[in-house]
Amino acid sequence: MDKFRRHPFLWVPTLYLAMGIPFNVIMSGTAANMYKSMGYSNSEITIALGSIGLAWSAKPFWAAFLDMYRTKKFFVLLMELVLAALFVGVAMSIPGSGFFQVSLALLWVAAFASSTQDICADGVYLTSLDKPAQAKFAGVQGMCWVSGKVLATGGFIYAMTRLQPVFGWSEQQMWQGVMCSCGAAMLLLFAWHYWYLPTGSVTERPKNFAAVFEDFGHTAVTFFHKRAFWGMMAFVCLYRLGEGLILMEGQLFLRSATAEGGLGLSAGQVSQIDAMFGTGASICGGLLGGWFAGKMGLSRALWIMGLCLNVPHFTYVALSHVAAGGGGASYAFIASMVSIEKFGYGFGMVGNMIYMMQQLAPGRRTMTHYAFATALMNLMLVPTNMISGPLAELLGFSTFFIVVMVASVPSVWAAFKAPFPLKAEEEKISSGESGNANEVITVDDPTRLSAGELLVQKIAGRASMFAILNVLCLLVLDAMFLGRLHGANIAANSGRILYGVIIGCALLKAWLSWKAVSTARAAIAEADARGEKAYRGNARGAIVATLVCGALSVAVLYFGAKMLP
Repeated sequence: MDKFRRHPFLWVPTLYLAMGIPFNVIMSGTAANMYKSMGYSNSEITIALGSIGLAWSAKPFWAAFLDMYRTKKFFVLLMELVLAALFVGVAMSIPGSGFFQVSLALLWVAAFASSTQDICADGVYLTSLDKPAQAKFAGVQGMCWVSGKVLATGGFIYAMTRLQPVFGWSEQQMWQGVMCSCGAAMLLLFAWHYWYLPTGSVTERPKNFAAVFEDFGHTAVTFFHKRAFWGMMAFVCLYRLGEGLILMEGQLFLRSATAEGGLGLSAGQVSQIDAMFGTGASICGGLLGGWFAGKMGLSRALWIMGLCLNVPHFTYVALSHVAAGGGGASYAFIASMVSIEKFGYGFGMVGNMIYMMQQLAPGRRTMTHYAFATALMNLMLVPTNMISGPLAELLGFSTFFIVVMVASVPSVWAAFKAPFPLKAEEEKISSGESGNANEVITVDDPTRLSAGELLVQKIAGRASMFAILNVLCLLVLDAMFLGRLHGANIAANSGRILYGVIIGCALLKAWLSWKAVSTARAAIAEADARGEKAYRGNARGAIVATLVCGALSVAVLYFGAKMLP
């Protein structure tokens, strides 16, 4: 009986369904649709919700601490209960006068609970199944996570909009029903997992906080020791640039009134398009993209996949021009255009994930380095999500979607120029060489480098670390404080305080820039003296990244000053 209860078919599908629901409630349309129905502007919505993406980007920073206490199953169950309570809390806050602020606070907490659930759920999956079983259920993972999106952004909303006229609900009551449905789903999943989810194991439980910090520090340092590091970072940061602008604003455009240049669809219509047509197209695109990458080889297929990710954004250009003409668009035409865009998204995103798995992640800490890569990728969506609403309001939808197409050019360029430092044969190792069949010994491993290469690798890695910290300050701190300034309705004193914080961030970035450039120059000098070329490029990349951050920091100071009340 116990063996039956632990069969993967009884818990893998529901586990990834439980991961998909909260993420998509917060980041992929449910919350945005709710706020739009309550009369909030696109700018307010994207600034507020876009910043919440930080919770998933910060996962690597507390993941190791979860192994210090109890089990992975314990945290999965706890987070599912917390999420159920938080979604019900959002529903209860809807009629209140401070709904926007209260619900956002609850969604922030829900985002951290969801990301914690993700960490431990992945841990249960990886430690409860062997490699063949993991490969067998890989497709089930993705399908069930997408099913969570279908329920969160489509099924629950569509069901409540159908019940709304039957029971005479107001718009507020309808959205209370949606959020309570999300909470009920998480509660049911908690009950199921209480009986059927395996415990998961901890390979080596950390002894104390110092051990966690030491291990995390070593893992983080080695992440910067990969050759062609900045070429790979350019790909990670730029590949989803255009898609990041359209991710949240696309749905808000469908909901916006025709007088504002939108298509004026109802929440039920948007949820139906997203759940029935968009999700199906995305799944088909993902399956075809995986086959295409395997057939052609990623190095030859990646730029084509970049085109497929970005070119379909023209569908929103077409829809926005139809809307601007005032003639309206048929439901079938809108559904077709959205489906084309979602198909391209599914096809192109496969290339992004495979590239990070095959080129950026491999090493002695493959899983953690993959987590770092995905965190940086998700972090790039924070400023693009936040800026999309204000930019659309400033330019109008027709011009905004043309800007999205222009922003897609660097994405395709990054895919075309993406480096492939690891050859196929270098990703395969013998257990005799590493002593651990789960480790990957790459060309960047200390055991394969000379003393001179190790020295240059270490110095260039330190320069890259300072440069990345500079990038993080720009993406996290500057984006958040600029968003607060744009939020208006703030007193003059509060605005000056926020701008003072932005100036403080600029001073911090100036110090990081000095450290990055001086360290990079030392690495270049050492590389030239020793004739080393593999890691010299990393030092030069750190300088280029620092200069770009400097230019963007000046822009942040300028626009921040313009926003002062």
